Amino acid sequence: MSNVKIGIDVGGTTLKLGVVQNGLDIIYRDTRPSPHDAEKMAAELYDMIITAQKQFPGAPSAISTAGTIDENGCLDANQLGFEKAPVGPLLFEKLGYKIPIENDGVCALVAEHAVGSLKGCHSCLMITLGTGVGGGVIVNDKPYRGWRNVHAELGHMITHVDGKKCSCGQTGCWEAYASASALSEMAGGMAPRDVIDRVRNGEMQDIFAAWVHEVAQGLIGLCSIFYPERIAIGGGLSNAGELVVGAIRDAVLNEEAYKNYYAPLQVVQAHFQNDAGILGAAALA
Repeated sequence: MSNVKIGIDVGGTTLKLGVVQNGLDIIYRDTRPSPHDAEKMAAELYDMIITAQKQFPGAPSAISTAGTIDENGCLDANQLGFEKAPVGPLLFEKLGYKIPIENDGVCALVAEHAVGSLKGCHSCLMITLGTGVGGGVIVNDKPYRGWRNVHAELGHMITHVDGKKCSCGQTGCWEAYASASALSEMAGGMAPRDVIDRVRNGEMQDIFAAWVHEVAQGLIGLCSIFYPERIAIGGGLSNAGELVVGAIRDAVLNEEAYKNYYAPLQVVQAHFQNDAGILGAAALA
């Protein structure tokens, strides 16, 4: 079945596998807890892949994961407590062949570009607003890469000189001001979902507006570098739909820089939510 591929999404708490047909339809699923140990992680991934391939022989696989992967397949991921964890090499030993392992923000970007809200764009951005701020960049129809093939860490550009301490060790990162965690902090520790519910009821408007402003400022900064045709907003906070995405769009469109330079730019909601990592990984398989 050449039109069937296996995508695996590795998150801080859950491993999610999907067998994807025709690039879009998930026809088989497997979900398991995420081990926070490299050996156990590789063993679990191996078992998930082999189990799926018994039903779908010859289906190629790829993995979407939180964190950063080096050229050897070793993983740095705060969410998993991993630092240079040899997940790729250990999995290679078990399978006997290498499979692609990619950052989850890039996989979400690839899924949106292939069959989602960024389809047809030659240069575009995907921003994920969750516990952190992630995403990626498409330039001339290809995911942007830096030196040593490393993806762009959009959430860790500096937007506030000598600002808040970020989990990455820097100070003033966009993520520290524009993530769901930042919104929660601005609301005195209230869960992001509860903040959004309060905003929907007409409350906490000043806090929400201040958070939206932080998101919009970062997007304008990215526009000055990449000049995208379209920006897709994904991640957990985008599940609120136009309440969040519409507010961000309005804030961007009201910026003088937008009016003067970026007026053709569109800000849209990402099409895929919980399955973006699976679909993006399958597209890379």
